[in-house]
Amino acid sequence: MSLPLERRSPREAGNEVVCLGGHHQSSTAAQISNTSTQAQRQRLLDHLQKGAIDTITARRDLNVMHPAMRIKELREAGHNIQTVRVEQHDDQGRKHRKVALYVLHGGAA
Repeated sequence: MSLPLERRSPREAGNEVVCLGGHHQSSTAAQISNTSTQAQRQRLLDHLQKGAIDTITARRDLNVMHPAMRIKELREAGHNIQTVRVEQHDDQGRKHRKVALYVLHGGAA
């Protein structure tokens, strides 16, 4: 059972969203559950500002089912994103050639 929001530290309280029925869900989990194109673009951009991301990771960790389209939309919005092709293994150990690795350069143009 979780503590009421008023008894939590500001950091803990800031990472929670109260859902219907009084259940708490982390804001990260709530954001990952949002499948709107805008939310997917924002998750990708937030990650790119911290470092590169590949297609497999974007699908698995960010819940972005079509990363290439979201990257295209971010480019159209002025973000300088480079695609590098890499070889990578998926979660089942299968090797994939030419997986897209996206790298943000200098933010928006």
